Amino acid sequence: MKDTASFLTSVKPAGRKFTGSDRRAALRGGLQACGEYGAGQTAGRFYPIACVALEVTQRCNLDCTLCYLSDRAEMTYDPPLSVLFARLATIHSHYGPGVSVQLTGGDPTLRKVEDLEALCREIKRLGMRSCLMTNGIRASRAFLTRLAAAGLDDVAFHVDMTQERKGFASEAELNTVRRAYIRRTRGLGLRVLFNTTVFGDNFEELPSLARFLRDRPEVAFVSFQMQADTGRGVLRERPDGITQDSVIRAIEAGYETPMHFDTASVGHSKCNRYASVVTAGGRAVSVLSAKQLTHKVMAALEQADESADGHIDIRDSARRLVRRNPLLALRAGVHLLGRVLRLRSGLLRGPVRRQSVFIHNFMAADALEEDRCASCVFMVATANGPLSMCVHNAQRDQHLATPERIDGPTGPSWWNAAVPRLSGGPDLPDLNDPALAPLKRLKGQMRALRRTQKDAS
Repeated sequence: MKDTASFLTSVKPAGRKFTGSDRRAALRGGLQACGEYGAGQTAGRFYPIACVALEVTQRCNLDCTLCYLSDRAEMTYDPPLSVLFARLATIHSHYGPGVSVQLTGGDPTLRKVEDLEALCREIKRLGMRSCLMTNGIRASRAFLTRLAAAGLDDVAFHVDMTQERKGFASEAELNTVRRAYIRRTRGLGLRVLFNTTVFGDNFEELPSLARFLRDRPEVAFVSFQMQADTGRGVLRERPDGITQDSVIRAIEAGYETPMHFDTASVGHSKCNRYASVVTAGGRAVSVLSAKQLTHKVMAALEQADESADGHIDIRDSARRLVRRNPLLALRAGVHLLGRVLRLRSGLLRGPVRRQSVFIHNFMAADALEEDRCASCVFMVATANGPLSMCVHNAQRDQHLATPERIDGPTGPSWWNAAVPRLSGGPDLPDLNDPALAPLKRLKGQMRALRRTQKDAS
């Protein structure tokens, strides 16, 4: 079992505590300390954090063979809206307006749609962005329509073979599901993302999957998340053949073009790799092929930035760049036009769209690296403030069991995941031992172990 990492309890990831007037300083300092704040670094330069996960439930309607949830997840209660609103206020106080908040879990669609609508409205009121992270099973057209009307900005669908969906034996067959999900979003104004876990049984399909996603102009963001030995899933150690480099090669084979993952950085290079492409009619080209020019443009945008909320206003800074350095702006425009023209016949067959491509290299629970945790750009909202996602996953039960104080109009109250509602005092019970739960409430390794014991008896 690799769901506990007590040796890193003292780690304070970048951006966890905000003081002063520069919201980007904490993340920038963490990246500088580990030698990752180069000319191509976007984190700490353009924004104070990439995103923050707000876990609205630990429940899920799938039992993935790779899952970051813990054995006790199915034993928990959903946090009341007052707890979630308090966490939103904390996220806003750390990072200001503009930050992306992921409504996640578990699968958040297992909550009442009214709860998610309320959260979307509050996120919008605070000037932040909302993203629904879901396997899509319950995210019907009607469901998504209601959330879009409430202010939802993005929807990220997680679809891959780790989910063991009945009737699908390959990633290619799962493209039927992906197409259906895309159809559900049309006309709703939602930015569409797709997440895929990369593991031993689908690695050979990665080029064809990348090609499929490349050819979906509705998809703005594609994320490939490498297998990590953490949580409750029955698959554990990552195969040696799955590395950042091998995943890059597979994705480039699918997109049929070099993608220049080393031009721009999003946090630590061992954690995240980023590429940006323009696509049209079954063709793609990298936007970031001119590394030195890209870095000059990034520096100029930073110098032109006058935002006060921690997140750069790219359009506003770009206008200033044109006025202050028209020659650089012209060079960048000519480069971009040249890249688009390389789409050639694709320009006649389909619309030109930009697509972001990410590779996430999450850490195993017993192999966390302190410098990576301290410069993390993906955080989880907890009772003690935002925390590195990999650290949180390694210590998940500890955070679920922590009493969280909520200050209301009638005084303080407390909550943790072991109780269904707010309590009058902090003396709250621990989470139930999953070994005592019925089989139907278990998932992952604990369910597999119980089944083995049952078969043996």
